[in-house]
Amino acid sequence: MLRILIFVCFITVAGVNDPAADFYPEEKAVGQLEKNLKTKDVEVLERFDLTAQVKNGRRTVAYRFKYDHKPATFFAVFTESKGRYDLFDYLIITDKEGTIQSVSLLRYRSEHGGEIASRKWLSQFEAYSGGRLIYGEDISAISGATRSAMSITRDIPEVIQLLQTSLVKK
Repeated sequence: MLRILIFVCFITVAGVNDPAADFYPEEKAVGQLEKNLKTKDVEVLERFDLTAQVKNGRRTVAYRFKYDHKPATFFAVFTESKGRYDLFDYLIITDKEGTIQSVSLLRYRSEHGGEIASRKWLSQFEAYSGGRLIYGEDISAISGATRSAMSITRDIPEVIQLLQTSLVKK
């Protein structure tokens, strides 16, 4: 009985100490993917917690997935970044090589800067596969959301590099 109690306590503490344990769990991630891909046929193959590998401990989880019975696999990276005052969540969908297919803003918590949710502005990241990405040069500046836009522009290269070096090779 004591062993069971110790095991339950260990599992409970481990879950509390895992910063990404409740950050886009599979069910929520699949819902977001179905919405973004406009399909009801998403199959998750693997989940990866990348939180410990990104700067500033931003909660970051990735999923390798398939959809619509296509033979190709894709990656979905759910991560967060900091605007002027608050964090916001966003989703990066890449092909199996780590080239961005789409970027979507999932949750913006601040009163100002939500302009970065614009589909047109986010489409600038499509086809990005690594290398230089400079706000104001490679990515257009956006009025009213400077800090959020700079933040996501700075974070995406790190996430793509991490994805390509850690997961794409598998």
